[in-house]
Amino acid sequence: MKQIVARTSVSLLVLSTSPLAAQEASEGMDLMREGARMLLEQLFQQMEPALKELDGVMDDMTAYDPPVILPNGDILIRRKPPIKEAPTPDQEAAPDDAPEGAIDI
Repeated sequence: MKQIVARTSVSLLVLSTSPLAAQEASEGMDLMREGARMLLEQLFQQMEPALKELDGVMDDMTAYDPPVILPNGDILIRRKPPIKEAPTPDQEAAPDDAPEGAIDI
């Protein structure tokens, strides 16, 4: 009989403290979530000037060919050759076979 009463009282004690333990665990998780959020916000605030500076330094990604992985594991990122500009009208008008000192009329 004493064992039944002891087991029942222990069971009631465990059941009555479970919501309290769950509430404390929930509050602990909320505090951890809030701390992580504050840490990330501060990190982003501190990194913002560096990221803005980096944005101005980086070249346009269209100026590069896709990366190539060599058999030895090296990775090559080649710059595309510059596009030749179209000749201006003045350059097109000057013939190469004209004698020196000749004037085009």
